[in-house]
Amino acid sequence: MMVDNSQLKKEMIMQKFTFRVDVLSDSDVDVESVRRTLIESVHGVGQYSAVTATGSESLTDQGLKVFAKRVLGISLAAPKTKAPKAKVEVSETVEA
Repeated sequence: MMVDNSQLKKEMIMQKFTFRVDVLSDSDVDVESVRRTLIESVHGVGQYSAVTATGSESLTDQGLKVFAKRVLGISLAAPKTKAPKAKVEVSETVEA
């Protein structure tokens, strides 16, 4: 039986969807539990799926603020104090 390679190539074209999940916590996270939960949630959505943990990193206070602003669109910075408004007083008027 002869297989037409052009037909086979058309059938094997798939789209790959990649999602990024960031979890921030001030305590340990059970990475394997999160991975299993994600695997279960995508089961049956596509023909193939894989969920892998890519690592972790410690964020400084500044790093957390940058992450929140860039990724979440929120500011964790302390509100800036407003400078007092200068009051303008007219002490003398001059007539022309």
